[in-house]
Amino acid sequence: MSLAKPGVSLVEHTERVLDYAHSYLDQNKIALKNTNLDPKQISEAILTACAFHDIGKGCVEFSFDKKGFSHSLASAQIAMASLKESPIKNYILQSILGHHGSRFKDSFSSLEFQRQQATPNLELVNEFKEIKDYAKGHFRIELPDLDLQIPSPRELLKRLCNFFFGAPRDRRLYFLIQGILNLADWSASAKKSLSSASIKLDSRPLRTFQAEASTGKDTIILAPTGRGKSLAALVWTKSTGREKSTLFLPTVTTVEAMYKRYTEEVSDKTGLVHGNIAYYLYSNEGYSEDTRDRIFWMKAFDNPINVATLDQLLLMSLNWGRWEPKIVNIVNSAVIFDEIHASQPYTFGILLESIKMLNAMGTPVCVMSATLPSYMIQKLKEVLDYPVIVRDYEGESLRRITISHLEDVDPVEETKRQHKKGKKAILCFNTVKKATEAFKTLSDKIPDKEIILYHGRFNLEDRERILSRITGDSPPRIIVATQTIEISLDISYDVLITEAAPIDSLTQRFGRVNREGTTPIGEVMIFPQNENSYSVYNKNLVAKSLGLLKAHQTPSGLELREMMEDLLSEIENIEEEISAGKASWQFVREMNFQIYSMSIDQRLADDLIRRIPYKTIEVIPAEFRNDNSGKMQKLGKLVKVPVRDVIGRLEKDDDGFIYAPIIYDPSFGYLGPKEDEGSIVEGF
Repeated sequence: MSLAKPGVSLVEHTERVLDYAHSYLDQNKIALKNTNLDPKQISEAILTACAFHDIGKGCVEFSFDKKGFSHSLASAQIAMASLKESPIKNYILQSILGHHGSRFKDSFSSLEFQRQQATPNLELVNEFKEIKDYAKGHFRIELPDLDLQIPSPRELLKRLCNFFFGAPRDRRLYFLIQGILNLADWSASAKKSLSSASIKLDSRPLRTFQAEASTGKDTIILAPTGRGKSLAALVWTKSTGREKSTLFLPTVTTVEAMYKRYTEEVSDKTGLVHGNIAYYLYSNEGYSEDTRDRIFWMKAFDNPINVATLDQLLLMSLNWGRWEPKIVNIVNSAVIFDEIHASQPYTFGILLESIKMLNAMGTPVCVMSATLPSYMIQKLKEVLDYPVIVRDYEGESLRRITISHLEDVDPVEETKRQHKKGKKAILCFNTVKKATEAFKTLSDKIPDKEIILYHGRFNLEDRERILSRITGDSPPRIIVATQTIEISLDISYDVLITEAAPIDSLTQRFGRVNREGTTPIGEVMIFPQNENSYSVYNKNLVAKSLGLLKAHQTPSGLELREMMEDLLSEIENIEEEISAGKASWQFVREMNFQIYSMSIDQRLADDLIRRIPYKTIEVIPAEFRNDNSGKMQKLGKLVKVPVRDVIGRLEKDDDGFIYAPIIYDPSFGYLGPKEDEGSIVEGF
């Protein structure tokens, strides 16, 4: 008897995989547009791939103990001999070949694989007949008899290379077969039940725009911060009829905050997807026996509700890693994008191509933002399916803040005054350096429990601690921060004292004061831009922004949007950057012949999807090199630093962690490189 797993027969496992694949197909809402294949042909191709995927384990050479024999290669050889010729056959063969490992262009190219011998066991024909009868009886598909006059590995690989390298092929068809085969195989091996959950909606009355979000089709929702876009998105999701939902957000911080909120308020079956899932679960929920399995399925986007960083989709659309099963789950869900206004035009170009991909699969898409510029709305209309625009006109008319301008006033001294008055205040700078200097001055006068520093150069464990304080029941009265304060932090302070910046960034900062108010009692004080932030924000854009704001002391949300539109004419190269992003996306796709996976180190992935003025790298301070910490503790010590600070001074340990001689403080974050052993940065 051939075995698929120790103690599990090949027949039993294959029948179980067929059952799971059929269940996935029953739940499937995917609709391939512009294809000559009907759904029945595609379903039969998927089930056929499942029937053959492990048949190579019925070869004499296969062993659970002995490595070096590829059962997926042998399975594809047997399928090549057995399947009739058809337009879909090569997609089935490629999916079988790649179901258990890498799917790169040069996979199986070594002489070791090309010389592999595969000798089917005598009982394999009868075992496959059982599988064939099961498929016919349960799913009404007619599988061929097994033909054991199998071609050589070289013949199989030559056939597939000629087909996929020779002309553009149907990427959608390939990832459907490959992705559902993977999901069914993994589920059968884990004896996992298919996940489902109903979306719980808040019982309170809906605002007008929230009710209008029930469109059942592609939608763009425009509403100011604090007005309930997240609830509107849930209303929209229910209206689509999809059983799965996937929400993409711009940063790890926003994703983790939304994951926590969804888990508590919507469904405890919510999944979290970003580059450091393991550490987040470890530090917030503990690491139990089932954590590894939870992470595996979260990474596959297999939960009923998934909250992920936008990078995950952009990289998957470029075939990064094991992308096929993830894409299957995503395109089978209702997809929501929040805060995409934060994307660079170059990244937005890649996003447009990714949305076009979703549209080609019939996936409903919702885009939400408080500050979505008109050029983005227009570009989105071109790739979405006649989207409905839902606007919160009531929210846009509200005046929540009163703006004043500090010309000759030290913002640090003004923050001290606000603290003495008993106000909760945010002091925001455009650079980490200035924020750190201000925090040092203020922390000498204000008790530690009443003040905190928040920027992007803290390690993972300190970032978790800081965010817990900021969003907890007893938040600090003073937050000193950088632009990190702008995106999706659900906080509301009395006063914002902020460095001048472009109007779109300032609008996001305004959303952190008087967040749910209906009168302009939120105080905003803007102080002049520091010269050291000219490389961050163009000083001419900042100057024009200030000129616009000086004419509006208590601006409404609509007036802020109109000011942002006025500023767009000053921004150069938007169209060129969007086109460059699209071109890069197409180049990478073509380089991988549409279907093959891309292999790139996580540390370099950022370079593919955004323009980065200076490179960063995640490192651990060198003093932790020999402290015998576990992997989770090491993950918590990772901090992003400029490559220029540590180039030529990096060391890697056996776990792949990189160490560098840097100065780091839990309250201040990264302070710079160590010039030599024992040196410090002046003033800290």
